[in-house]
Amino acid sequence: MSKRIENLATLKKYNENLYKLTQHKKPVLQKGFEIGKKRVVGVNTEKLDNNISRAKNKVKEYGLCNDFEYFVTLTLDPKKYNRTDLKKYRKDLKEFLNNYKKNHGSKIEYVLIPELHSDGNSWHMHGLIKGILPKHITFSKFKDKNGQFYLEWEQYSKKFGFLNIAKIKDKDKVCSYITKYINKSMAETIKGLGEHMYYNSQGLKKAIEIKRGTLSDHSIPYDFENDYVMSKMINNPIYAHSLIFD
Repeated sequence: MSKRIENLATLKKYNENLYKLTQHKKPVLQKGFEIGKKRVVGVNTEKLDNNISRAKNKVKEYGLCNDFEYFVTLTLDPKKYNRTDLKKYRKDLKEFLNNYKKNHGSKIEYVLIPELHSDGNSWHMHGLIKGILPKHITFSKFKDKNGQFYLEWEQYSKKFGFLNIAKIKDKDKVCSYITKYINKSMAETIKGLGEHMYYNSQGLKKAIEIKRGTLSDHSIPYDFENDYVMSKMINNPIYAHSLIFD
């Protein structure tokens, strides 16, 4: 049996009305096979561009499969923190979120993407979050460009610094928007620090693979294409289940 699958296609279910069809353009290693001493599951992720694509897809998957409430931008106050130390920020933020659950009985779920400020040294994060108790979200003293007061999460602000928090109105748009922060420059910087392109809480819902094999229909109008895959988001369950796999 070959270790690689040619023309592999998969169909994943995100929720009752949303599915994703992915057609791999290059041979894919079968699950469980090894290259040398390294166990490989799924697609070969050695190339940076492929890693970026997979990170974008995973962030969007988490965003679409979970009921996040807010889009956030988390920053650090230089008077309180060394904004250049991403590793410490990531560890302290995780501890802060865990302590929030212990102290207030509400689990914070999140997917966060680190980004450098324009100075090229200071870090902040963008992402999606849920679980902040309504009583802890108040109006900030700062206004946006439309003259509206920003929302504030006081516990975060006191410990770390300013944040921008906004209620999610269009899940599809915000999930597509946040992936723009995952790019080649960011990926190369993150790799050099030994960090990840995104961080997520444990236990988030994931898409469920319901079909795998060779797709019989070759006339699919895909939404996205790169060197590795072609994909299409399908919001018609009947059409999704009608796709025939060999």
